[in-house]
Amino acid sequence: MAVSRAVGETSDARPAAQLPEPGRFWIHYTPRHWEEPERLWVNLATGSLAAWDRGAKTRAMEIAELADGPLDDVLYLPPVPPHRAAARDELARGRLVGGTPVLIQLFPDEETAVPPASGAAIVFDLLQALLEHDLESLRRLPSGASAVWPLLPGLTDDPALWEAGCAALAAAGVRCVQALAPALKPADRRRLAERWGGERTFDALFHGPPPAERDFARAAHQHGLAPFLSRPLPRPPAATAGNRWLGGMLALAGELWLRLGRPVEQGQAFYRAARWVDRSPYDLEALAREGNLAVLPLDAASREIVAECAGTGESARLARLLAEYVAPEETGADESRRTADAQTVET
Repeated sequence: MAVSRAVGETSDARPAAQLPEPGRFWIHYTPRHWEEPERLWVNLATGSLAAWDRGAKTRAMEIAELADGPLDDVLYLPPVPPHRAAARDELARGRLVGGTPVLIQLFPDEETAVPPASGAAIVFDLLQALLEHDLESLRRLPSGASAVWPLLPGLTDDPALWEAGCAALAAAGVRCVQALAPALKPADRRRLAERWGGERTFDALFHGPPPAERDFARAAHQHGLAPFLSRPLPRPPAATAGNRWLGGMLALAGELWLRLGRPVEQGQAFYRAARWVDRSPYDLEALAREGNLAVLPLDAASREIVAECAGTGESARLARLLAEYVAPEETGADESRRTADAQTVET
């Protein structure tokens, strides 16, 4: 469950901005105009399918505008046609040198000239490969890669497909596969049914419940695949990596808390703490080492996560939330853990 994403920017000379969230791949900045590929893809920033009528709506990507000015958080570079790949890679390299974290979205048969050592996050879009049942392309993904599995009712939400696809991804050495159930317009549903489905698919697309991202995460976890992309962090000369890492831990705690159906107030408190940490001029890791977290405007549970992460690099509370999220369905154990953790959230 995601919280509000809108962050207004009035100038058309800068990329659009939104609040970074685990469910939207930590994206903060997105191009206002982008030259789209011919293939179908999912927009990671908006959680929707890209425009079908590309010829009428596509404008050239604004390389010069995206290359100028400081950007202190994740810049999203969506897929491009092959003839624009070199320009995209040049933009990514320039931004990475300046410390901006960059997320590049590719198709399974594509490569980028941006080396993994540069710190770029590469996410492979599996949408068209799954629609065409091309599992062989999943086996060819590079080891250590991350991917997005778009969940479309009646098309890519079959547990048998999940099992085969996750097995192929695990065999390739893929590290993370994050599920995303795109918001579908009526035109999207109609075209998907016409091109890739029959009567049963039509009913699922128009009348079936939305696929559950948690169910896919459970299946992927059985193959050792992480359910969320790690937050891409700024690098030198940017100096905000420590706070961004801690803010990401708090945001992930809020996302998991809400997806597990726990009280909304605490989930929103985790998110508020994450936003505050992201904006804070203080070095929270240093404050934690000095024992000064109590003076900060953080709720008790958020302060606990910050203290744990700053002290050991991980949080026991966050680990419990993640373990519950990917655990197989049980009759009573989940509820018992949920009740116990909720009772200690403010202690």
